[in-house]
Amino acid sequence: MGNIEFADCQDVRNQKQIMEIECPNCHEPNGIEVFLKDGLTVGESECEACGYVLPEGTVLSEE
Repeated sequence: MGNIEFADCQDVRNQKQIMEIECPNCHEPNGIEVFLKDGLTVGESECEACGYVLPEGTVLSEE
């Protein structure tokens, strides 16, 4: 058997995902850019259209 290299689990876990979502207030498509870590938003995110603020720690549902 050859050497098996494992990715550093901490690096993978600490990665943040960036995505754009529809604003729950004005329904602007891709109106809010959010950063996700472990399924929760990181920091506050503001809608570009209406100014609605999505608070840190919001759980985004899978659609």
